[in-house]
Formats: sequence, structure tokens, C-alpha cells
Amino acid sequence: MTEKQNDRAPFLDLVYLEDFAVGDRYAYGAHEMRRTDMLAFAQQFDPEPFHLDADAARAMGWPDLIASGPHVCAVWRRLSKDAFIAADAFVSPGWDEIRWRMPVLAGYILNVQSEVLAVRPLRSRPELGLVRFSNEIRNQHGDLTTTLVTNWFVNRRPSA
Repeated sequence: MTEKQNDRAPFLDLVYLEDFAVGDRYAYGAHEMRRTDMLAFAQQFDPEPFHLDADAARAMGWPDLIASGPHVCAVWRRLSKDAFIAADAFVSPGWDEIRWRMPVLAGYILNVQSEVLAVRPLRSRPELGLVRFSNEIRNQHGDLTTTLVTNWFVNRRPSA
């Protein structure tokens, strides 16, 4: 198993399907969840009371205003795109098994740990392959907030 860390710079050596192996792990990202961003996202896309009003969130048993789950997933997408920027053919044909494990509060700094679950060429599109990841999103305290399994289409290394 290979473990790679990445605080800000992308994994520039990961360009092709053949650069990934089952069991490889990647740690990346640092995104602060800001109250103003959480409110703006919720107002536009997920206007639940506990995403829009701290008092309403507390009345429902949450410690404070909580981020929308789709907002947390959007943060993951930004962090993953920044981390794996060299592989410009990364296209996601879908996400699976999204679980919000604990609320994300304003001030949390989110980071990601991803593990490769599967790597395989595509029969239907031989120039591409599929990489399947298990992703864990954690806060600055190491608490697991979100898990999701994602699939990426990635270019295969050109034949010589």
C-alpha cells in the first residue's frame, strides 16, 4: 500500500489509470467551513431550518448551525479536483454510499483520506479506465464527518 500526503500541491505524478493501484491511499485538502458560505449554499440549494438558522438547529438537537450534506460533498469535489489536477480526464460517472456521519459546523477544517478500491480498464471505451475510491472526510480533530464511494473515469496510458 502506498500512502501519499498532500496539503495543497496536486499529485502531479498521477496522470493515467496505470498510475493507480488497489490499496493506494491519499491524504489531501484543508478547507475551512465558513458560516457565510454554509448559509449561502443552504439558501440556494438546501433551505432546511438547521442549515439556515443556528437557533433552529439547536432546537432540533444540533450543537449549532450545520452544513448541508451536499455542501460537504461539493467541498470534497473541489479538494479532489485540486489534489488530482494532473489527471485532467477525471470524470465522475457517479457517487455511491454517501453517509453523513456527524454534523459539520462552521469553523471545521475538512480534509480527505481516499483509498483506491478498484482499478480496471473499460471495455466500452478502451482509452479509459475506472478507478473506484473510498473517501473519508474528517475535521481538524480527526472526527469522521462523511464517507462516500466515488468512481472516476481516467485516461489510460497511450501505447508507444
